Amino acid sequence: MTHTKGKLLVAVATLEDRHFNRTVVFMLEHDHQGALGVVLNDPMLVHPEEIIKDWADQFEDQAVIYRGGPVATDAVIGIARTQESSEKSLVGRVEIIDLHLSPAERSDVKQVRVFAGYGGWSAGQLEAEIEEGSWLVLEAQEDDIFHPEADTLWAKVLTRQGGLVGRMAQAPDDLSQN
Repeated sequence: MTHTKGKLLVAVATLEDRHFNRTVVFMLEHDHQGALGVVLNDPMLVHPEEIIKDWADQFEDQAVIYRGGPVATDAVIGIARTQESSEKSLVGRVEIIDLHLSPAERSDVKQVRVFAGYGGWSAGQLEAEIEEGSWLVLEAQEDDIFHPEADTLWAKVLTRQGGLVGRMAQAPDDLSQN
């Protein structure tokens, strides 16, 4: 079993699923029961302070809520960048944050990004999708999670891989025009 927790799932250019076309998914959980992650590059036109006022000072300038995936779209997941890494960290200083806590209870949090919904896979489903070639499993970097330009993240992550994978970033949206 390929464990993807703390890694990126990057959709290959040929993945046509409307929920995951050219997405970068940050994986939050992956075990024998299934997997869960949030899409990093699908912003919505909703500002997080409209929903979660307490954390407004930790939101990025021009912050928006991201569509984390097609599952439980009424659920909100917070991802935080903290002062230091800890046992809770998924990559670098990045961890899931309980948005029910007050910022005073988590004074180590420097930045928060909010996701509505998530991508979920049942036991064995993600492994099958990886095996069939729908996803690349790549190392995450802390800055990927808080990348300021959602529309360039997919290409950025692919390009830094180099070689054939890096060239995938140049594939046109309509592959028949290649």
